[in-house]
Amino acid sequence: MYTDVVKKMIERELTVSTAESITGGLISKMITDVDGSSKILKESFVVYSNDSKVSILGVDAGLIDKYGVVSKEVAKDMVVKLKMTTGRDICISTTGNAGPTVCDDKPVGRVYVGINYLDEVKVHELNIKGTREDVRNKTAEFIFENIGSIIK
Repeated sequence: MYTDVVKKMIERELTVSTAESITGGLISKMITDVDGSSKILKESFVVYSNDSKVSILGVDAGLIDKYGVVSKEVAKDMVVKLKMTTGRDICISTTGNAGPTVCDDKPVGRVYVGINYLDEVKVHELNIKGTREDVRNKTAEFIFENIGSIIK
């Protein structure tokens, strides 16, 4: 399914950048699995630590302190700062808790995905059951389904 979405992005020449935390580069890997993806994926950041979110993306550390790293506010700031930095057509951010324990008072499986498509920002909250791998894979599936519906 994701390959069709990536092919459509390539056909439409939509540039992409990612700022991944919980997915740890999985979104970028899936994009680069498709021939011709170098035409659209311009940069990808794995910002797994809070420090890297602040130092690389410029995420407001106050948001992390106030809401926790696993929050819609941080996911939104990640994708907004990514868009400001890269200017790409599609910017994607991921943050969440894949377990095995509660993080920032957020349950295992709580994920926030930020998508900025042509300057329209949407943040989605997901609650995914399963293993760490399930949480990461289902997050990626959601992202490609969502982008597929946006770019039709």
